[in-house]
Amino acid sequence: MRKIFYPESLVVLGVSPRAENLGKNIIANLLEFGYQGKIYAVGRERGEVFGIQILSAVEELPEGIDLAVFLTPAPLIPDLLDRCGRKGIRWAVIESAGFSEFSEEGWLLEAHLLEVARRWGIRFVGPNCLSIINLENGLCLPFVPVSRSAARPGRVSVVSQSGGVALTYANLLSVPGLGVNKVVSIGNKLDLNELDYLEYLLADPGTELIILYLEGIEDGRRLMELARASEKPILLHKAHRGQASRAIAKSHTAALANDDRVVSAAARQAGLIRVPDFRAAVNCAKALSLPPIQGDQLAIIARTGGHAVISADGAEAAGFRLYQLPEEFLAQVQNLFRAKVIRPTNPLDLGDLFDLRLYAWITEQCLQMEGVDAILLVHTYGAKTEGSQTRELVARVKALSSHYGKPVALVLFSEREELARLERELDWPFFLGIEEALQALAAARDYHRQRERLSAVPSLGAIADANSGPRINGQIEGILSRRGSGALPLDAAFEVLEALGIPLPPWAKAKTLEEAIEGAKRLGYPLALKLISPQVLHKTELGGLALNIKDEAQLAREYRALLTRIKERVPAAEIEGVLLQRMASGGEELILGGRRERAFGPVVLLGLGGIYTELLAKTALRVAPLTEAEAEEMIEELGLEPLLSGFRGRPPLDRQALIDAILKISRLLLAQPRIEELDINPLLLREDGLLALDVRLLLA
Repeated sequence: MRKIFYPESLVVLGVSPRAENLGKNIIANLLEFGYQGKIYAVGRERGEVFGIQILSAVEELPEGIDLAVFLTPAPLIPDLLDRCGRKGIRWAVIESAGFSEFSEEGWLLEAHLLEVARRWGIRFVGPNCLSIINLENGLCLPFVPVSRSAARPGRVSVVSQSGGVALTYANLLSVPGLGVNKVVSIGNKLDLNELDYLEYLLADPGTELIILYLEGIEDGRRLMELARASEKPILLHKAHRGQASRAIAKSHTAALANDDRVVSAAARQAGLIRVPDFRAAVNCAKALSLPPIQGDQLAIIARTGGHAVISADGAEAAGFRLYQLPEEFLAQVQNLFRAKVIRPTNPLDLGDLFDLRLYAWITEQCLQMEGVDAILLVHTYGAKTEGSQTRELVARVKALSSHYGKPVALVLFSEREELARLERELDWPFFLGIEEALQALAAARDYHRQRERLSAVPSLGAIADANSGPRINGQIEGILSRRGSGALPLDAAFEVLEALGIPLPPWAKAKTLEEAIEGAKRLGYPLALKLISPQVLHKTELGGLALNIKDEAQLAREYRALLTRIKERVPAAEIEGVLLQRMASGGEELILGGRRERAFGPVVLLGLGGIYTELLAKTALRVAPLTEAEAEEMIEELGLEPLLSGFRGRPPLDRQALIDAILKISRLLLAQPRIEELDINPLLLREDGLLALDVRLLLA
């Protein structure tokens, strides 16, 4: 793929000297950015643009040009690509629109285009894209004019599904300490996709940080694998977040686990940094350009009391702790004050100190303290009176941060024109708001922690040991093979859980009232009575459930009433019998399950259970396979710690049993790809284990 970003020669197809022609903008951009390779142009008519002759046919080109850039009507491109293939061109950028994003005919055109590319071994960007920028060699291929002053060379590369977003990032990243290295707008990604570009950029020496803007994810598991193995930070800006992956299905799990939440869970597991918008992405990139933050202890230095208070609030919200500065140091600071009416603490309010050289000294003293992990420096000044001193302060703080290997997040407040000048002059990042600086610093902290954790975790492939034992897997396979697609009958679903090693209360299946009475004698009372029917998954709502049956007479009444209700409410229901189950009590009701998500595969869900599951919608998600540590994280995320530890004098609940059950569900979903959805609700977690009281299982 290097030839796409570093071509020694290229041809632009669709060039004309006419004023409205967009193809010539590509050549203008190449010249504006100083591209040194050989440039050719092909158009319908001969002519000249910017001193470059326009050829009228591909056949006039020399052999072996590295890259072809297309901006011609879509129907012409397959034939032109074929001609380029004959000329030995093996890489292309197709900027033209009018393909699958436009019409049914566009789908057919894409198929033809792909067939031609495969014939010649051509790999291409697009179609329907704004193309590529590489500021290392001046390659700038968008068909809209791009100003060199708007793109600052740097170390951040962008892969974007939108051309407009790609250019916006190129502009926003052109700030001190960042700058742009490479930008690619992937368009319809008919051939090369975001993962191809990501894999290239992860090995690219000029790229130190990557931003992915995606509206859809096709291969989430591959994305996770690349991210987990990456030594470079990857920021994920995922849009199109408001739609669930599919209509709410027949289980609680599907209702609670939609696409966007799966993306967030996958990002967390893989060490991707998910950002909600442009500003958060750029601020996070700024924080990641600073030395890595190793902990939560923060020192805050501010010039006014109000900024100090706001900073303290923001630090707490971002999960930082204010380091207890030594009394001896605080006394030294107070001796520097003129009026000595401010009592220094953390945050340090330096409102009585006007020598900015002392700000640098105070910053260095804090950086030298072993317990300080990072510093937030909030500096308010006037450009006319303190502009030059501020530049000296910034230079000194930059050097100190680098020397001590700790981040100093610098927040500057001044006139708008002054801040704009600083963005042009400085080469070290600063922030324009206290809260955004702290949030970015927290994101960098969490990223470094996650990378440290992932360094000790095997790869996804190594974790994905889908064998919970040949006997068990064979047993489950036998149960599932007897059934087609759709809902698995309740008794068969119970058999799956038993084979998996998840305990259930004693149960029995009955096809008649007589069999139910005999089963009840074996099980003992009190009992629950549940209908077995693929059409009645939500038994509570449809009347397919009776609880606390205490004797044979009540069993007979409830059995007849249950069948009557179902025949009235679900006339088409196929009734395979009833299931008798010993009543269980005590403990806390949870939901444990999973589903198969299109892009990421099997996903495990843990949540609060019972009848309020969907109302409360408090759940934790992870993409399978899970480690024990990730199962622990799900429990913490759900806020179950008080219950597990023993809330208000209650006995503690069996944490390890819950972790084991989570891992078993993870293995089951990996081993049995026919399982589309599964939810155990309620799962009764007790002090001495757990019990699955009900389960829904849907097969593909």
